Amino acid sequence: MSFVITLHVREGIVLASDSRLTLNTTNKQDENTTVNVAVASTDSNYKTFLAYDKIGISTFGNADINGTPLAGYIETFIKESENEDNNDIEGFCTRLLNYFREIDDKINTGFHVAGYQSVEGEVKQKVFRVFINQNRVQEINTQSNEGKPVQGATWDGESDILTRLIQPVFIKVNNNNYQALPHFSIPWQFFTLQDAVDFSVFAVRSTIEAIKFFPRAKTIGGPIDVLVIKPNEAKWISRKELKIN
Repeated sequence: MSFVITLHVREGIVLASDSRLTLNTTNKQDENTTVNVAVASTDSNYKTFLAYDKIGISTFGNADINGTPLAGYIETFIKESENEDNNDIEGFCTRLLNYFREIDDKINTGFHVAGYQSVEGEVKQKVFRVFINQNRVQEINTQSNEGKPVQGATWDGESDILTRLIQPVFIKVNNNNYQALPHFSIPWQFFTLQDAVDFSVFAVRSTIEAIKFFPRAKTIGGPIDVLVIKPNEAKWISRKELKIN
């Protein structure tokens, strides 16, 4: 699995992800007991990509096809699509969906795809979620009914830890009643681009750190890759580099 998050604010779009690739194995102990084991294979897996210096892609869910990391397939798709009309981000999402469904239409893998495109002469943010085994492309709302930008965040993969952190919490008190703990909603509408970068790192890092202490598969880990896309440029805030350890 993975954890990926995409934030869209007035100044730009931020995509972030972890780097762990986990292998799932099954051990048969006896006739009635089967133990599933998730083993961290590497912390150098790429899950966020930049296509044509303007479209961000993050992947979550199953991270391999036929035992080969998904990253190589994504890079091949980007290369093979470079002559297509990539100003239409929804069309890009449809090609991405069809590409992977032709390889394996049952793979439980999803994507975040984000960038800018010209709509009736106006450059607008576009954020999509793509689900391969559901054969579905879902657009995330980045505008109000009046056409004004809407700021917010979308995350997928092992998302339960972050979701619990920001949701209201109640504790049981006397007479089986419940009392709400203080809760403060995140003011997405006031986020700057730097806030979006900071929150994306917080979200991935919190998931990585929290998961260490739970008796569950350690499916999130490694370096955090962060990509920023603005209307006129895209740049990596952090990105793993090949090196000699």
